[in-house]
Amino acid sequence: MKKIKIAVAGCGDIAHIRYFNALGQLPEMFELIGVHDRQPEVVKTVSEEFHVPGYERLEELLAVPELDTLIVTTYHPSHASIAVAAMNAGKNVIIEKPFATSAADARLVRETASQTGRLCMALPFEIYPAFSQARKMIEQGVIGKPASADGIFAHQGPLHAPWFFNKELAEWGVLADLGIYPIAILSYLLGPIKSVSGKVECLTKARVSLKGEAFESGVEDNVAAVLEWESGAVATVRSNWCTAADKNGCIYSINVYGDRGIIYINMLTHELIVYSPYKPVENAQKLSYLGFDESYRVFLPEYDDHLDILKAYYEAHGTGIIPEDGCNMDRQVNIIEAIEKLYEASATGYKMDVF
Repeated sequence: MKKIKIAVAGCGDIAHIRYFNALGQLPEMFELIGVHDRQPEVVKTVSEEFHVPGYERLEELLAVPELDTLIVTTYHPSHASIAVAAMNAGKNVIIEKPFATSAADARLVRETASQTGRLCMALPFEIYPAFSQARKMIEQGVIGKPASADGIFAHQGPLHAPWFFNKELAEWGVLADLGIYPIAILSYLLGPIKSVSGKVECLTKARVSLKGEAFESGVEDNVAAVLEWESGAVATVRSNWCTAADKNGCIYSINVYGDRGIIYINMLTHELIVYSPYKPVENAQKLSYLGFDESYRVFLPEYDDHLDILKAYYEAHGTGIIPEDGCNMDRQVNIIEAIEKLYEASATGYKMDVF
């Protein structure tokens, strides 16, 4: 398959850490042909850095005939509108999480993708070995019937980028940055979320950036939620920017408890361990874990958090189909709906149905 001509809208940290870096490692798959940012000085700097045209106006970039795919890494509230504009201009899109900050916008993105026939990969991305293997095990009944689960993702907050704490720029707080991941993973593992309840708070308003600048947070930084499924399974999700851990050494794990076993996923160590007292787990090393002797460390292939996203997109571009087991639009919409309902549940004190 020939190279995909690609551009990036929004040239901040995630664009550099994930996409520019990954694109540079996949020259046989992608050709970067342009960048866009709403800040002229950023456009100039980045276009010179990568020796590609820079566009201050998104419309000018979307008018480039050879442009095939736009990666959207702008401020959160603009993700959906930019993606819709790109698809209406005949471009395919990869949208960073959260791909929308309202259920209405999420549905609009899905509708636009359907009407235009454009490829739309909405993140977060869950087709990593630990998650896909855990899902297979659940489907195969390795841990029996899942009864409950818990997910946590927490660190001290993105103090390198204070805009995350600015409600006008970010709209959503820790739920958009961290909480969306365990919610998405549990949806991937257990299916569409039926209802949510919980509490969303701003615990630490006074903040200091890594540059030593004082600022005040206007978004939530502390979340505890309960998710429910039609099967009767329930899960707790906790996420905050108030934990004494650097963002590169964060607390990030998913556990699923079944009547025949338990799945433990530690994303910091990239480990998948299964407690299976009734039968051995194939392709795994037996060990004692948390006091359980009938535990097994599952062997997983190596993966890259960033490269795998673009590799999956490249494959999808060749087939014309976004992978069903990850980045499925109906599931991605359900995740945004669940987060929106969680804000409502926190405000009202009531459990809220998602569908």
